[in-house]
Amino acid sequence: MATPSKQQGQVAAQNATASAVRSAFPQQPPIGSVQIGQVQAQSQLYSGPVPHPDILQKFDTLVPGTAQRMIQLAEDESIHRRRMESAALDANINAQRKQLDIAASQNKAVFRSDLFGQVFGLVVALACIAAAVYLAMIGNNVAAGILAAMPTAAVIRAFFVRRIPAAQNAKNQ
Repeated sequence: MATPSKQQGQVAAQNATASAVRSAFPQQPPIGSVQIGQVQAQSQLYSGPVPHPDILQKFDTLVPGTAQRMIQLAEDESIHRRRMESAALDANINAQRKQLDIAASQNKAVFRSDLFGQVFGLVVALACIAAAVYLAMIGNNVAAGILAAMPTAAVIRAFFVRRIPAAQNAKNQ
């Protein structure tokens, strides 16, 4: 525990500090009193490619011609930005056109492939049927039946089996 003389010394030091603070800030009201005051704050917000006209005027006062150069710089940047946006849009449009051209050529290739498959399938089926008729005419009925069953089974399969979409087929592989 602190002794009474040490406590008195600490209280005296605190009182001296408090009087020094009060003398440094004489306008402060005494502790426990209420002071009513009013505070005003003003804020301005300006947004744009160039500073506010008042600021531009101050720049121009310090360095003549600065305001005109800043306005010209903002105009040049705006023209450049519009040109770049236009170039980006043109590039995007051209890329989409190329994608559409590629898709159209792929559709044509798939159509040709399907058409060739159908034509060759028809040729094979007709050849099998013709061979089956010939074999039946010469008396080889078993071979004729087997040969006639192949194109018949292929045609039945083509009509009754659902096609697997290309995306699902690619996923399974």
